[in-house]
Amino acid sequence: MLYSTLLQGQMFLAMLYFGLLCGIVLTVKKLIDRITKKNKYFIVLTDILFVAICSLVFLFAKIKFCYGEFRLFEIISFCLGIFLEQISINNLVEKILKLLYNFFVKVFLKIKKFKIFKRLSK
Repeated sequence: MLYSTLLQGQMFLAMLYFGLLCGIVLTVKKLIDRITKKNKYFIVLTDILFVAICSLVFLFAKIKFCYGEFRLFEIISFCLGIFLEQISINNLVEKILKLLYNFFVKVFLKIKKFKIFKRLSK
């Protein structure tokens, strides 16, 4: 019992960290929704994927760092991590993702001009 009490700070920080990661996944989801021009079916699909990914991340963190113990502060710290990512580094992550997206689109458009690509795409 004392051992688990001493690890509460580590558990809180681990769940906060994994909450930040899920916040980044949420930013990716929002960007994908914006790129697909808010297609309703695609939004439902990305919502399901987001919930599945975040649930798996939560369960992984719960088993790996919290030893499967259920405590209310773990859920609060996980949600706090998502919230902190959305209010703090969301703009930075979004800019980086937009730069990567624009880079890959430009590279794809350059590759598309080659004759080999035209032959392969037929």
